[in-house]
Amino acid sequence: MIQQLNLKYCVVGVMMMNGVVYAVLMVQLLAWTSSVAVVASGKCIESERQALLSLKRGFNATDDDWVSSWGDGEQQKECCKWEGVKCSNVTGHVLMLDLHGHYTRESISPSLSDLHHLNYLDLSGNLFTLTPSIPPFIGSLTFLTHLNLSSCFFGGNIPPQLGNLLFLEYLDLGGNCFYPPQQIPSQFSNLSHLVYLDLSSSNLVGGFPLQLTNMSSLTYLDLSYNRLNETMPPQLGNLLSLEHLDPSYNAFTGTIPSQFKNISRLQYLDLDSLYMMSSDLQWLSELSILRYLSLAWVNLSGASNWQQQVSSLSHLQYLDLHACNLVDSIPTSSLASPANFSTSLSFVYISYNSLRNAALIFPWLMNSTRILEELNLANNELKGQIPLSLFHSCNLVHLDLFKNKLTGEFHEYIREYSRCAHKPLRILLLGWNEITGMVPDLSQLQSLQELHLGNNRLSGTIHEGIGQLSNLTELSLGNNFLKGLISEAHFSRLSNLDTLDLSHNALAFNVSVDWIPPFNLTDIYLARCKLGPNFPTWLHTQTMIEYLDISCAGISSTVPNWFWEPLPHMFYLNISHNRFLGKIEGPAMVSDQLVSIDLSFNLFEGTIPAFLATALHVFLSNNRFSIANPLLCTNSPKRMRFMDLSNNNLRGELSDCWRDFELLVVLDLSNNQFYGNMPKSLGSLRNIQSIHFEGNHFSGEIPPSLHNCTQLRVFDVAGNKLSGTIPSWIGDNIRKLLVLSLHSNNFHGNIPLSMCNLDELRVLDLSLNILSGSIPKCISNLSAMAIQAKSNATITDDYHYEYGDVFSRTGHVREVSGVYNDSASLTWKGKMSKYGSTLGLLRSIDFSSNRLTGEIPTEMMTLIGLVSLNLSRNLFSGHIPPTIGQLTSIDFLDLSRNHLSGTIPSQLTQIDDLSVLDLSYNDLSGEIPLGTQLQTRDASAYEGNPKLCGAPLNNTCPIHGHQISEHDADGDDDEQFVSQGFYIAMAVGFVMAFWGVCFSLILKKSWRYAYFKLLSDVYDKLYVFTAIKVAKFKRIRSQI
Repeated sequence: MIQQLNLKYCVVGVMMMNGVVYAVLMVQLLAWTSSVAVVASGKCIESERQALLSLKRGFNATDDDWVSSWGDGEQQKECCKWEGVKCSNVTGHVLMLDLHGHYTRESISPSLSDLHHLNYLDLSGNLFTLTPSIPPFIGSLTFLTHLNLSSCFFGGNIPPQLGNLLFLEYLDLGGNCFYPPQQIPSQFSNLSHLVYLDLSSSNLVGGFPLQLTNMSSLTYLDLSYNRLNETMPPQLGNLLSLEHLDPSYNAFTGTIPSQFKNISRLQYLDLDSLYMMSSDLQWLSELSILRYLSLAWVNLSGASNWQQQVSSLSHLQYLDLHACNLVDSIPTSSLASPANFSTSLSFVYISYNSLRNAALIFPWLMNSTRILEELNLANNELKGQIPLSLFHSCNLVHLDLFKNKLTGEFHEYIREYSRCAHKPLRILLLGWNEITGMVPDLSQLQSLQELHLGNNRLSGTIHEGIGQLSNLTELSLGNNFLKGLISEAHFSRLSNLDTLDLSHNALAFNVSVDWIPPFNLTDIYLARCKLGPNFPTWLHTQTMIEYLDISCAGISSTVPNWFWEPLPHMFYLNISHNRFLGKIEGPAMVSDQLVSIDLSFNLFEGTIPAFLATALHVFLSNNRFSIANPLLCTNSPKRMRFMDLSNNNLRGELSDCWRDFELLVVLDLSNNQFYGNMPKSLGSLRNIQSIHFEGNHFSGEIPPSLHNCTQLRVFDVAGNKLSGTIPSWIGDNIRKLLVLSLHSNNFHGNIPLSMCNLDELRVLDLSLNILSGSIPKCISNLSAMAIQAKSNATITDDYHYEYGDVFSRTGHVREVSGVYNDSASLTWKGKMSKYGSTLGLLRSIDFSSNRLTGEIPTEMMTLIGLVSLNLSRNLFSGHIPPTIGQLTSIDFLDLSRNHLSGTIPSQLTQIDDLSVLDLSYNDLSGEIPLGTQLQTRDASAYEGNPKLCGAPLNNTCPIHGHQISEHDADGDDDEQFVSQGFYIAMAVGFVMAFWGVCFSLILKKSWRYAYFKLLSDVYDKLYVFTAIKVAKFKRIRSQI
């Protein structure tokens, strides 16, 4: 021991003479000072004892703190025996302070700097309330070789004085909150003997600290969870001793330096979540002893041979290539039995990529399946069969192939895996594939905790053996083709089950009325399972429900009062599409976390309870509720974003209680019996995007306060008794409108010019009002109608709320989410129809049944995206614009019952998709243009136009197709021209021409042959042409 002490005191001189000898001596010294077997024989030095007591006073330690053993008592004077303190057993100097823990302490006393011989200091995990930053005096402890201040929540700056610790080999400052964001002090370049450096979660910014690239002794470097940016320097390749490198979760850009190949001792490399970096992985094969590799979220789209590069890592145990933009690599033949491929690979994560060919990825992995424990290929585009050999891996604990297009027979996989003597499989996630087969006896899989087989093509019945899986916590078999009865035996030992999903199958529950399940579920998905007709009383035992969906369950009964008791801690409740009866008696305690409640399509009646006002999404449509005021005017906090009370029996004046619904996005009160004026407080809904008041009895004007609703996209107040003029502020303030439906009211006056400002408008319905004046020419500014509608253009409002475990790589999120498809009632082909998910495809203008005058503006013909245009039953005059042929997307065109004149533009024949055309009861004239689009229609489309002629009307046009027009009034001049001399001249000319041709043919033999050959060719062509036309005409007639 004396020899070791002497080495300590001469360490500076030795370091100056020989760095290698210094390193060896320091390792010996650390081994000595950290040994718990050493018993101090030297006495505690009083000055150091007082320094420790001062340190304790600064801590203000509580009785459960281990420094509470430090004191002045007779039995406590020997400080070398205090907890966390180790001294030299010869000199008594304090060499080591290990005070790590999870304590809240006040301050670090400057007396710590009096421990001059200290070489080991660990204060990690403590929270110092009165020492907000790392004390600079720690930099005076010049003999320190080990310093751990991690997870102390220090703020402030990293003291540059730490650069004075020239002997430091171990430095851990990770898990602090240094503020303001800063770079590593330049003085850290003095720490040339560092072996271990952890600066993770330290709020570091700037580029990669170049001073670290000169620390040639560094074996461990962790810079994760900072905000370092710019590119990684190639000098990283100088750290030849590095074994552990973790710069993950930063903002580095560019490519991974090829110099990584120089760090040949690297065993652990974590580049996770470096979203803005990329690599071709050409450097990877040089890291031959790598055991842990994570490149998750790094762009590897340029690594065309990534499988070959990974195959060269013969010691690899952990591989994470999650979300790397990977595509299928080189063919399997190039990878067959690679010589160096690791047989120790245990953890493989290649999820969220664009792999397509299962025949390329599975054989490549089969080389390591002997000890494979976890495999995650979820959320790719893999097609093909899951090989049976995958289930020969008897060490498999976690298998996730979620959301692919994989095939196979599920019962065959279970049969193969059941041959393993040891079956450790805990997680089996095969949902969202195309797997077929049955659900066999799974009772042998006693370790199984999660089973996800939903959204496949499983069929048949569910074997009762599944009820023997006592460790099962999640069971998901929803959205398959399963059928049969579900009995109590299916759940007999599932005491740990908390999630059950059997939804959207043809399953029927056959349990006794007094059945008490062994589980207490949190998530229940039983939509479209047969639970009725009586209410499932076993739900009374489920007191922890957070998510419940028993929609479409065939239940026809009242809801017992106890059913609403768990509601205060529910997130989601859906009992829609049943036949629940009676009134709702709410719970005594109001929920503050209910996200969504759906009671729609039932037979509930009476008052809507006030407790529902705290939910985010309330869907109560298609019931028999009669009173809404308790819901609307409750004093409880209102977080509601979606409210659908449509198709009920709600009556009376709508309460003016909307000021507290500031978060409301969708409000649907349509098809009720509300009357009176629309409330002024609706203008408080500044986030509202959709208002549906159609099908009520509202009267008066649209309240001016609605001009504050600038986010409004759908405004439907059709079928009421509203009056006044159309407000000009609709076009001035609500510029995001997609659907505006004001039909079937009593609006009068002109169409405001400001309506032309709605350049996102897709549906405009002003029909069945008393509007007058002309159509504004600026209507061409409705630019959304001037483009073709996309097939995916729908008007929806998405909602998504996450809770519990926010995110996992399995893709399973505890969430409440859905899509609200907006809708509107429109007159289409003479019939009032409601459009929901397809509403966004429409481009429609309906001005019918008003008193509009003037000509149809040619500017309207630039709206080439229009699918429907209805201007019927107005007072329009003038001609149909010839440019109407530009409306190539039009499917419905109604110009009937106006005062339009002139001819039908021939350009109408250019519209191929026109299925409904009505030009009846106008003053049109002339021949109906030739073309199948016009000739094949019913005559009723043209009736009421006495001057029209031609098919399909019975009124034929004059010879030579001469149209009836104003020129026909000049018949006398035509009769003078066609006189007797005209007919004589015509006869003489015919005779001379006939015999001139005949004599030529008689006299000239070659001409005669050529003439008859020409006649024969013409006859053949006419015959073929006529036959084709007749066949087409018959086909068209058969389709009508």
